[in-house]
Amino acid sequence: MNVPISKEELKPFLQRSDTKALWIVSRTWLEISGIFLISALLPHWSTYIAAIFLLAGRQQALAAIMHEAGHKTLFATRSYNNFVAKWLSSPFLLMDGETYIKSHLKHHRNAGTDQDPDLKNYKDYPVSKKSLFRKFTRDFLGITGLKANLYLFLSGRDLLSRNKRTNYQLTRGLFVNGIMFAILWASGFPQLYALWVIAYLTVYMAIIRMRQIAEHAGVKDLYHLEPKYNTRSIPRGLLGLLFVSPTDGLSYHCEHHAFMAVPTYNLKALHKFLKVRGYYNDVEMAGNYFGVLKQVVK
Repeated sequence: MNVPISKEELKPFLQRSDTKALWIVSRTWLEISGIFLISALLPHWSTYIAAIFLLAGRQQALAAIMHEAGHKTLFATRSYNNFVAKWLSSPFLLMDGETYIKSHLKHHRNAGTDQDPDLKNYKDYPVSKKSLFRKFTRDFLGITGLKANLYLFLSGRDLLSRNKRTNYQLTRGLFVNGIMFAILWASGFPQLYALWVIAYLTVYMAIIRMRQIAEHAGVKDLYHLEPKYNTRSIPRGLLGLLFVSPTDGLSYHCEHHAFMAVPTYNLKALHKFLKVRGYYNDVEMAGNYFGVLKQVVK
């Protein structure tokens, strides 16, 4: 890599904070609780639709927390990362944090090559507007989510790695989701759990697709080893805050690929540092997620 930063200059960005990490996890669960509370207090179809979209964004936040905890960069205390990945994030998405990070690290090792296991998710971009519309339509209608979960439940395999499920993945997932349902039941609003399921099967699938597109689709050179060419960083904006990049720094994916050990809450500052150093001078950068969509459409 030819990233213009020395080891000494990088050190401040590598600092991890249990306090910052705890705030990210706590805020996510406070937001989930708040969305359910508002849905209970204002029972109306418009409230429920808004709740589905916002809950899907919080599911993406849980996925981001699982990702960072899996990298052991979220908390400074290693055991906290393990606990959060195993119990407070991945199982609510019917995933296993340990299985996920093993598969994800293969992506990091092979990004910029044809051996990247995630390549199938973005190698065909740019696509036509009709093709992109069809993809997102399948997501929002629940077709993508239903197919994925049928595979997960019936195949005995993990959805991402395609390997045999381990660590009681579904058992833990059903257990923690059962706790969520029980809390809603005890509060007198068991029907609100349907919002979580609908969000997971529909809008969350669209968010996953948008994140995949934003991170690697339609970049300058998908088969170049330099992160700025095979990966994208963008300001998250309001769309990112609510949905695609709800945790601090998640949208600065190039910096994450360049330096995996940098915690997510330091990636924005690192991005600004590298931008001032001229690292991105030969790369066309999108200003927001709508700008990304323009770059991935023929």
